[in-house]
Amino acid sequence: MTKPSSAPLHYDVILAGGGIIGLCTALFLREKGLSVAVLDKGRPGYEQSSRNWGWVRTISQAMEELPLAVASRPLWQQWAKEGDFGYTRCGLLSLAQDKEEWDTLERWLAAARTHGFDARELGQPEIHTLLPQSRGQWAGALYSPGDGRAEPDLAMRFLVRKAEAAGVTILPDTAVKSIDIQGGRACGFETETGRISASAVVVAAGIWSRWLCKTVDIVLPQLKVIASVLRTEPVEGGPDPIIASSRFSVRKRMDGGYTVAQRNSSITYVTPDSFRFMREFMPNFLKQKKLLSVRVGSSFVKELKQERQFGKDRLNPFEQYRACDPAPDRKTLARTMQRLREDMPVFEKTRVAAMWAGVIDVVPDALPILSPVARYPGLFVATGFSAHGFGVGPAAGKLMANLIAGEQDTLGREHFTLERFGCNGETSAGR
Repeated sequence: MTKPSSAPLHYDVILAGGGIIGLCTALFLREKGLSVAVLDKGRPGYEQSSRNWGWVRTISQAMEELPLAVASRPLWQQWAKEGDFGYTRCGLLSLAQDKEEWDTLERWLAAARTHGFDARELGQPEIHTLLPQSRGQWAGALYSPGDGRAEPDLAMRFLVRKAEAAGVTILPDTAVKSIDIQGGRACGFETETGRISASAVVVAAGIWSRWLCKTVDIVLPQLKVIASVLRTEPVEGGPDPIIASSRFSVRKRMDGGYTVAQRNSSITYVTPDSFRFMREFMPNFLKQKKLLSVRVGSSFVKELKQERQFGKDRLNPFEQYRACDPAPDRKTLARTMQRLREDMPVFEKTRVAAMWAGVIDVVPDALPILSPVARYPGLFVATGFSAHGFGVGPAAGKLMANLIAGEQDTLGREHFTLERFGCNGETSAGR
C-alpha cells in the first residue's frame, strides 16, 4: 500500500472508505482509465465488509435492489477465477417457520418473477431431500440455486490486491477530517496528513458517512445497527446450501466449519441521531420491529460528547477510532446455536471457535444511497447498504463508477438517490 507521504496530491477520483463499496467503485473507475485513490482511517476492509455473513444472495432482496444482486453474480464468478476467497454457488434455502413467514416469501417470489428470477418453491418433502440434516417441520421454503457464499475477510484481501494491481492508490491509516469545498464544488478531502484534491469526491465510509457528510452540512439520515456472528469448528456432514430462517442462519466455511447468526437479533442503541431521524425511520421500524432490538446504554452520552468535540479544526472521530470492533451479543449467539443443535443433530457436539460483531450502516428504507449530491457538484455518496453490501458490492461499485463517469447503466440508479429522503444536500440546523 502507498505511504501517504509518497502519494500524489491530485487524482481524478478519491474515495473515503476502503470497504467493499469503495474498492469495487475504485476498480471500475480504473477500468475507465481514471486515476483513483482510496483513503481509509485504518486498515482497508477491516470493519463491516470483512465481518458479515458471507452471503452472495438474491432471495428476499428488495425489488429495487434485486438487479444489483443478480448483476453481482457473474462478477463474483469472474473474480473467483482470479483468486481463492471461498466463493462457490452453493444455493440458498430460505425456510418459513409458519404460514405468516411462508406468505411473506410467496409474495416476494411473485414480485421477483417479474424480474426473471430463478428461485423455486419447496414443500416439506423437497425440503427434507435438500436438507436431510434438519428434523424441523417447515411451512415451506424458497430455494435459489444461483446464490452463493464467500469468506468476507479473504474476499476483502483479494479486492485490495486486485485494486492495487489495477493501479488504485490505497492509503491506509489516513483519516479524512472533512470534505473540501471550493467555490461551491467538492474538490478534495482534508486528511490528517494534509489536503488531497480530486475532480470527483466519494463518501463510501459506511457507518462514518453520516459524520463525514456533516462536515459540509449535508444531512444524511443514517443510524448504526450491531449484528453478532459466530463460527464453529469443522463439522462433518453439515448442510452445503446457505440456510436462512428466523431461528438460525448457517453458512458453510472454507475450513469446514460454519458461520452461524440470527437475522432477527440485531441491536441498535439510542443516540442523539435516533431522535433526529425518528420520523424517517419509524415507518420501516414498525414493519421490521421483530428484527431489531432497541437498547438504551452509554452510547447516547458518548456520541453527544463526540458531536460537541467534532468539527472543522477540532477533534475528529475518524482519528480517534481506527477500527470499529464492538463486543458480540454472546447470549443471543448461544441461544441461536442451541436452536441449531435442536434442529440439526449434526451440530449437537460442535464447539464454537469464535464470536464477533460488526456495525451496519442503515438508512430509513434499507436501500443503498448511490448518488451525486445536488448542492455540491463533484461530490458523491455510496453508503447505507443496510446489511446487503457484501453480496451486491460488485454491481454497486460498477453502478457508482458509471455514475461518476457520467455513463448510462440499467441497474436502477433512480432508486438510490439522496434526494428520495428530501435532502438535496441542504443545510439543516441541528441535524
